Amino acid sequence: MLIEIASLTFTILGVFFLLAGSVGLIRLRDTYSRIHAITKADVLGFGFLVLGLMLSTRTLSEVLKLLLTWLLVVSYSSLVSYAIAHRKRKRDVA
Repeated sequence: MLIEIASLTFTILGVFFLLAGSVGLIRLRDTYSRIHAITKADVLGFGFLVLGLMLSTRTLSEVLKLLLTWLLVVSYSSLVSYAIAHRKRKRDVA
């Protein structure tokens, strides 16, 4: 019972952060502010979501798959954010 409550809490918290990042992406005007909002909220929100799902899984293989997925999202998010910021900086300088 306690594990289900913790799982649901982490999942809801993760969805909240993902929605907050999406709102920040829409509402903010500057490209760098948008990148910051979506990157931070994406990593934190998806981390909480994965943690909530890890608590509700039954096998170790499912936990490891979720952990691998989270690590790929973290690395993908940072690489794409860097590429967008780098391209924006080069476009503004030239």
